[in-house]
Amino acid sequence: MRWLTAGYIDHYICENCHGIHLSELQGQDGVLESRLFVEHEDAILTTEIEVRPTALLALVADLGRLNMNYPSLKVFVDIVDDNLPRLIVADYLHTQAGMDQRQFLWIVQQTMMATQQLLLEIGELGFLMQDDEPQKTPSAVH
Repeated sequence: MRWLTAGYIDHYICENCHGIHLSELQGQDGVLESRLFVEHEDAILTTEIEVRPTALLALVADLGRLNMNYPSLKVFVDIVDDNLPRLIVADYLHTQAGMDQRQFLWIVQQTMMATQQLLLEIGELGFLMQDDEPQKTPSAVH
């Protein structure tokens, strides 16, 4: 957390999980959670993005291309029975051999930038669930 503060990356710890939430990504439209989990030998950055159910088929068909365009990220879909589908964007850091503050900040910043670019791209493709979508009202058939 000291390294994130030194790198001017806004973050906080919530009471519900042991992850460090990244405020900049979490504030983006469509992002449910963006967290950094630090373990003994590794760290993982994950961002969960809410996806429109009607865009799910097109998104799954596009996953190969998205993973190739963003090689440092692992991009996959998570579908849980009672929730809307989510796109999970993750990056894994090996920390066992040692990592200094400069390396850590560079990797975190690059991951955040790549995630923001991916978020813009899937937003342009119409895959994001957005709050301001117009609600379709049923029209009378005459």
